[in-house]
Amino acid sequence: MFRKIQYNIAKMLNFPINPESNYRVRKMKEAIERVGGKLNFTIQRHEDGWTAECKEIEGIITGGKNPNPTDQQINDEIRDAIFSTFGIPPYLCKDELIRNVQEIVLKENRVFA
Repeated sequence: MFRKIQYNIAKMLNFPINPESNYRVRKMKEAIERVGGKLNFTIQRHEDGWTAECKEIEGIITGGKNPNPTDQQINDEIRDAIFSTFGIPPYLCKDELIRNVQEIVLKENRVFA
């Protein structure tokens, strides 16, 4: 709670906010580096929707009810799942912290890091 108050004050006063100074963000980046710098996701589509599961880090799972999601919707959900797994608060979730290494879907696998 106190950190969020600090963040809001810093934002109001136009202080630069560096998410990478947060211990959760550092923990996430270290975990990704330990598995080779890339996170591969297996995406399965079915009539009720879709699911995506990370091959390298157990517990990063997401999905949706739309059986035909766009690539952008899948990428957004995967990013949210990665941030949630490491407990990164929403105000620190910046897309540039996780870059999409491969935008093209090959056999329904995606690579993030």
